[in-house]
Amino acid sequence: MSITIVSSLPALLPVGNSDVVVVSSDLTASANFRYICDVSGSTASARLKCDKLPNTSYGFFGVSKVVETLILPAVPQTTSGWQAGGYAVKANLTFREEYGSPPTVATGTTTGSVVAWQAAFRQQDYNTAIAAPTKYYAATVSGDAVALKVVSNRPTSQTLTSGSNDFLSMVVDSAVTGVALRVSYDSGATRSAFLVTGTVSGLAPLINAGPRGLYNLTSAQCSDGSAGSVNFPTQGGTISVRMLANTTGGITSTFSRTQLYTYTIDNCERYDQLRVFFRNMYGGVDGYTFTKKNRQSVNVNRETYGYNNSVYGDDQFDKQWSVTYRDTYNLQSDWLSDAEFSWLQEMVYSPECWIELSGALVPVVVQTNTFNVMKRINDRLQAITVDVQVGYENTAL
Repeated sequence: MSITIVSSLPALLPVGNSDVVVVSSDLTASANFRYICDVSGSTASARLKCDKLPNTSYGFFGVSKVVETLILPAVPQTTSGWQAGGYAVKANLTFREEYGSPPTVATGTTTGSVVAWQAAFRQQDYNTAIAAPTKYYAATVSGDAVALKVVSNRPTSQTLTSGSNDFLSMVVDSAVTGVALRVSYDSGATRSAFLVTGTVSGLAPLINAGPRGLYNLTSAQCSDGSAGSVNFPTQGGTISVRMLANTTGGITSTFSRTQLYTYTIDNCERYDQLRVFFRNMYGGVDGYTFTKKNRQSVNVNRETYGYNNSVYGDDQFDKQWSVTYRDTYNLQSDWLSDAEFSWLQEMVYSPECWIELSGALVPVVVQTNTFNVMKRINDRLQAITVDVQVGYENTAL
């Protein structure tokens, strides 16, 4: 009795793309034979069954949509410090055989595991993307090298107000138990780079690395013993951040790190700026600030009925019995580079978006359904206009 995995399991499985696991067995001639795949995680489990293919006797399991149910992405919090992003989990696959009269599940098994990741590559790019999975997650410590990728296609530099939030995140495997954010301020005042360390809870560590998240750090959260507000950059100053990961829980000279991301502080606002966050194609959370003329409108829906104000029926009029309304924002971007323009299309087809209102993240639905990709060589500088509608329906009493 033997069951074998014919196709190699990917170390990292983007659940937005279809991936088939092929298995074989030496018992396919048995009566009522079927393959079984048990999928399990920390929150749920499922059993899949598959008949053998007539010409090869192989079994095929499409596990992507099943392991997707194990992922519980979390709404990002604007608090300071590390938090669990929830966009990646470990999924265990156990392959079994069922046969006989009546059919009985055999005890012999073959197991495997994948990191199930809430990512969705363009299908034409998928095979290239998973050819080097450690580009996207920290599987092992690779030494003092820029070896990791944040789960984002964002530009490496942004201009933000000192009160802005922004989130950085990555995918790690269970061998990585320590993460840190390396922070340096450039504001003319002296403060050496410091670390914001954290332990890994799950495989998707996330941190509010924006100016507001760093400013509100306590002295206990910073490795140099000073609060994040000490020597915080003023107008025109910069903040540089980089994510680190290792396997020891502390930060030593041996670590893997991401590239550097820089924020330039600019608190001058000509218009009321609105910042939108969205779940990107890697499952992480990106943010963009719409700095031009943004407009708010209210969409009202009324239900009426005929009301008779007289016992003689000679005084009738329509009366409202239900009024609901939603807020919609028309957002205008600044001029964009080609890379920014291409990146922001992820917001248009993102499954989850929020707008920051009064310091809170409010869920919204993007109403724009078409995104024409512009290139500077053909179209010169471009800006985008996006309509987003608040996810809450309000009722007027």
